[in-house]
Amino acid sequence: MILPLPSAPFSRIKAFGDITIDGLNADTLVLQTGHPELLPKYNEYTLDTDHTLPAAGTYSFTDDYESNAGIRHLQRNWFAVYDSTGSTVDFFIQSYRPEKLQFTVDSSGKITKIVMNSRNGVIYHGQFYYSNLTRDSDSDLIPDVLDSSVTGSLPNFIKSHTSIDGTPGTKVLLLSSGNEIQTSNGYTIFVRV
Repeated sequence: MILPLPSAPFSRIKAFGDITIDGLNADTLVLQTGHPELLPKYNEYTLDTDHTLPAAGTYSFTDDYESNAGIRHLQRNWFAVYDSTGSTVDFFIQSYRPEKLQFTVDSSGKITKIVMNSRNGVIYHGQFYYSNLTRDSDSDLIPDVLDSSVTGSLPNFIKSHTSIDGTPGTKVLLLSSGNEIQTSNGYTIFVRV
């Protein structure tokens, strides 16, 4: 299915089960995790030099807590795709925590297709316009459009629409001083919530 322009602020996708979205031309896929080490190629830290799409092919996220592909690390029930040279972000809000997400990268390095599953819930598609998708005013490697601390960002725009079945994802375990706990080999300790 090629999506029509959504009505403001977003429109329901009237399909259930596996939903395939074709015709995309995106170089960035964003899954909000809240930490740069979780889903490192797909989290909101898109300005990190390691944040690149894989080679041409079809890729699937897993319904577990695996650090590189486990979709249970999501903090919110939305994801976004966009071309970083443009000004339009396509986002998808699901009424349940996603259990399935696949994407296809073509030979030019662009995401052309996404497959997701509704889990018998509802999925909404929206578009968000932002003048510069790579601007990072506080230099934290999160572009302003994805930074929840920036007024007018996508996470703040859809915040009231992102409650889901329980609190999903993973949280960083912190010391009472507010510092992260790290193991001797440099890994950060997370807790599942």
